[in-house]
Amino acid sequence: MLPEFARTSVIWGPVIAMGIFAAMLLLALGVNLFVKQAINQRKRRSPDGIDTLMMASLKGPVVLFIVIFGVFLWFITLTEITHPAFNFIQGWDNYARKVWLAVIILEVSFAASHLLQSVVRWYIKQIASRTASTVDNKIAPIISRFIPAVIYPLGILVALDTVGVSINPLLAGMGIGGIAVALALSPTIASYIAGTYIVTEGRIKEGDYIELEGGPAGFVLDVGWRSTTVRSRFNNIVIIPNSKLSESIITNYSAPTPVLTGSVECGVSYESNLDEVERISLEVARQVVKESPVGYEEFEPRVRFASFGDSNIDFRVVFQATDRVGSLEIQSQIIKRLHQRFIGEGIEINYPVRKLLFPKGTGQSLTPGPG
Repeated sequence: MLPEFARTSVIWGPVIAMGIFAAMLLLALGVNLFVKQAINQRKRRSPDGIDTLMMASLKGPVVLFIVIFGVFLWFITLTEITHPAFNFIQGWDNYARKVWLAVIILEVSFAASHLLQSVVRWYIKQIASRTASTVDNKIAPIISRFIPAVIYPLGILVALDTVGVSINPLLAGMGIGGIAVALALSPTIASYIAGTYIVTEGRIKEGDYIELEGGPAGFVLDVGWRSTTVRSRFNNIVIIPNSKLSESIITNYSAPTPVLTGSVECGVSYESNLDEVERISLEVARQVVKESPVGYEEFEPRVRFASFGDSNIDFRVVFQATDRVGSLEIQSQIIKRLHQRFIGEGIEINYPVRKLLFPKGTGQSLTPGPG
């Protein structure tokens, strides 16, 4: 690289080496300005284009690569000087080449991480925000965080192996350490794994009203990777680990639609006219559903007689509401109005009673005697 007169000169050799380094710095500056101008022009045409983001993410790694390459050429040039003043760096060129190869690997890792993160950010902004599904909105940020955590360690291991450092002990140590960390964080890891199923399946979404078997019930506020947040009907926040959620039987009152079928169970005395009871019950149910803002009028209320009870003939009034909370409101209104109508119509709802029959001539009486 150096001419013969500069190899033996204590002045010209370093001057040429510094000149090469200065030229690389100027090249880096020119590339930086050129890429910046290109990015500005692309932003005017397509400010959110993926090509603009890719150019912006690669600008820094490319400029850094040129600067480091200039340092490498400067050092290699100095090692070619044969003047006695530079004997202390003679023979270091082989080590410099190994280090340079390791730097290239690290630079590629750096550029790849920046590039992939830019693509993920573009996807979140341009694609995920416009889709109806919320799965990609939750998965994409996690992928963006994991990209450098995966690429950088791999790049460092390959770079160390390139310069001659044995990575087998490191891999063994990482394996043992990984096992220890996995055991220590097993509950958290289990919740994260369960969260991947919950998020990707999409059976529980924000705004759904769910109820766990033997557990809390409420509206889903957030489905995260570690836990799910629910607002109970008492307006309290309940945080459920996803590992517990995945193992429970869950009733989702908002799926497949929020419309919910409710019922009011009642009973009338055996002396009642059941046709009249059915007519009044239907009138009350229809009126409540029609007047209520949470009533679902596309469903016709129904009356179904269920059984001969101990004191009454049991029946239920079936209706539909727009959601779970609405069904409770309509249920309350039907009970109040049905009770009022039955009183007005003279229809009796018996208390639990027992009718005792005695054989004739036994002289038994239900009237309590004195004493």
